[in-house]
Amino acid sequence: MKPVLKYIFKIFLLGVIGVLLQSCKDDKIDCQECQDSSNNCDSFPRPTGIFNGIITVKDTQRLAPCFNPVNNNEFIYILVEGNKHKLIKFNLETNKGTLLNENSRINGQPKWGKNGKIIFTKSDNNIYLVTSNGDSSKKITNYFWNSYPSFLGEDKVFFSVMVETVKGASGNKVIDLFGNRLDSIRSSDLGAAFGINDINSNGIIASWFCQNSICSIMYFNFDNKDYQSAYVFPSTGRNAITGITWHPNNEDIYFSTFREGLYRVNINSKKVVKIKNGCDTRSYRYLNISPDGKNIIVERVDATDYMKNPGSWTEEAKINIMDIDGKNERNVFE
Repeated sequence: MKPVLKYIFKIFLLGVIGVLLQSCKDDKIDCQECQDSSNNCDSFPRPTGIFNGIITVKDTQRLAPCFNPVNNNEFIYILVEGNKHKLIKFNLETNKGTLLNENSRINGQPKWGKNGKIIFTKSDNNIYLVTSNGDSSKKITNYFWNSYPSFLGEDKVFFSVMVETVKGASGNKVIDLFGNRLDSIRSSDLGAAFGINDINSNGIIASWFCQNSICSIMYFNFDNKDYQSAYVFPSTGRNAITGITWHPNNEDIYFSTFREGLYRVNINSKKVVKIKNGCDTRSYRYLNISPDGKNIIVERVDATDYMKNPGSWTEEAKINIMDIDGKNERNVFE
């Protein structure tokens, strides 16, 4: 079992929330498709012990899926068995998996590019490339604290530098596939470094960040340094963003949250729709959409064995697939 972890939720001023809610009153969330009567979704009662949120993680976890951008029937994911991490390619037609990389602790979500390569961050906080047949694995960064890499076209990589190890180092970078820096934008220019991100076929970056307990789903054009907000909301801890992805229509951004569920927001209408309910016993993390736009694949975490005293539970991460509207959800490996 992995070491015990403790989640501590942030508390923020009611006055700030009031101002924000007033300014965002047009961002009402539609929940017409989010009811799921086939699967209970419950919140934990307040614990009686001195701890709150002690988590035991099962030995086998399936994490962070991402579709092949040119094949609706293939995706990659991270298989964790004890302390061993493996990058697996899985075919939905044959129900067979192929090992691409092992003995590497992968952080975050690997991304599969149209160039036939897969990019990811290891526990050393550097970025690596591997081909979709598992050959030619190589490290392409050797500096700073790099995270959330995505392909910007076929020959560039966009990523965030989350820790400022030298003055002016944090922010967002663009490099080529050999690690040569091509462009950058400092966190001071945006107010914060981008968090979890994804890039659509037009090269527009969807991401999110929080500042002073106010969060925003953003979309950003790196070419002209123009960024816009699609959805602004107060941070509660339970609605922290755990995954984000573009729909192939280049207009809808889908995102998942720590405890509140799975959503989409349209960048033109700003309409936010809740697709799936989330709660303490069921949460959605990293997600991705099939290239034909018909299916969502997502890391779903189920919590069981809750004990009010001392406020602990057990988590298991699975790979689930569903229709684009959230219907017909199923576990790929059951």
